[in-house]
Amino acid sequence: MQDNFNTLETKPAGHFFSFSIPAILGMLLTSGIVIIDGLFIGNIVGEAGLASVNLTLPVLYFFLGTAIMIGVGGSVMAGHSLGSGRQDQASRHFSLTIVLSIITIVALTLLCFFFIEPLLETINTKQALRPYVQTYLRTVLWFYPAMMINIVFSIFMRAQGNPGLSLFFGIAGNALNVVLDYFMIARWGMGLQGAALATGISVMIPMGCGILYFLSKYSVLNFVKFSWKMPDIGQIFFNGSSEMVGQLSVGFTTWMFNRVILYRMGVDGLAAYAIVGYVAFVQIMIITGFAIGLGPIVGYSFGAGKADHINRIMKIAMMSSFITGLICWTVVLFSSTAIAGSFSSGNGNIITIARSGFTLFTAAFLLNGFNMMITAFFTSIGDAKTSVIIASLRGFLLINLFVLILPNFMGDTGIWISYPLSELVTLFFSIVFLKQSSIYNRHCAVLSSQRIRIDRVSKANHDLIRC
Repeated sequence: MQDNFNTLETKPAGHFFSFSIPAILGMLLTSGIVIIDGLFIGNIVGEAGLASVNLTLPVLYFFLGTAIMIGVGGSVMAGHSLGSGRQDQASRHFSLTIVLSIITIVALTLLCFFFIEPLLETINTKQALRPYVQTYLRTVLWFYPAMMINIVFSIFMRAQGNPGLSLFFGIAGNALNVVLDYFMIARWGMGLQGAALATGISVMIPMGCGILYFLSKYSVLNFVKFSWKMPDIGQIFFNGSSEMVGQLSVGFTTWMFNRVILYRMGVDGLAAYAIVGYVAFVQIMIITGFAIGLGPIVGYSFGAGKADHINRIMKIAMMSSFITGLICWTVVLFSSTAIAGSFSSGNGNIITIARSGFTLFTAAFLLNGFNMMITAFFTSIGDAKTSVIIASLRGFLLINLFVLILPNFMGDTGIWISYPLSELVTLFFSIVFLKQSSIYNRHCAVLSSQRIRIDRVSKANHDLIRC
């Protein structure tokens, strides 16, 4: 484990990118699969298919939030244990987290099947779209447990210093998804059911590889006997609570945007919002890759008492996320028409709506990286409370407040500007929280006093040797 972190002091940038680039590639593969699904659905099934899949996203985000909350919460505890040299304890945290995630995700899946009709009503399914939504959701739900366990596995692979392994396992599954999309949607005409089956079947490969890996001798973290201690379970949920809030916020915001856009623009507007969402999804996945790469380094350094390493890595992560956002926003400015047209099968109204929203909506790319890096920082040092506050501000409170109020004064423009405006206001609070972080400041103070004592001892030894 130590070998995976031994370049941190001498080559902080190289170390950060060695963790984040595999995560980014994995996120890009994930977003690429989502976009390929959208291309097949938009051009073959049509705007009703695009709109229907978009209506199911709040359910997906709820599952993602649960899986990431448990996975990140457990990996923070395991990372701190690894950083302090307690590998056996880290394996116990890992084993508890995996079993806890399986039980929770399976229970949620069964609840969704049992309450499928109320669920369809909750996500605002119009009567014309109901058959599409029901077909897709009933099919993809069967695969949600495997999909979410795979996410938890990938989080722990990165936490133990193996960021490239998760990427390797994911490539095979994602490649299979592309092939299955082509046959099931384009060749066999299975529509949304084919899209759901392609996504679900392709997840089984990386999940199976993950199980074999953690059962092998090559993994630092292994399945071991553990105790069901409520304080540990509570700490797992608490550590990952900001990630849960973040995903739930995205799900609720998607639900809110769907509601407002359906009311103001109809099905074409919802399809246009889905296209804009695909573009935003790519950028967010890249930034998420940076956050995933940042987490294990900050967690390990915090556990090892190396605050100076954390400061250097944070500067690198902030600059990387801003440059990425600037590049993505510039690309969108010059290619919005082409992007919208590739999903809409020549529907001029959808292209017009999507193109008008691209420039305003994606201006958030210049800001969201800073907020996501600061959120990841607070999660990694165990300050889940501050992380939850930031995640709630940017993903739930502000954006939904703006999308409800601004369209009344600015028309449809108010919908698109809600996202960047919420990121801008959140950034102000994020910077304030970062400067006033009590846990981090106390940790730095302890580290500073330890170094002073070490320096005094070293000086005394040096003087003794001279005598």
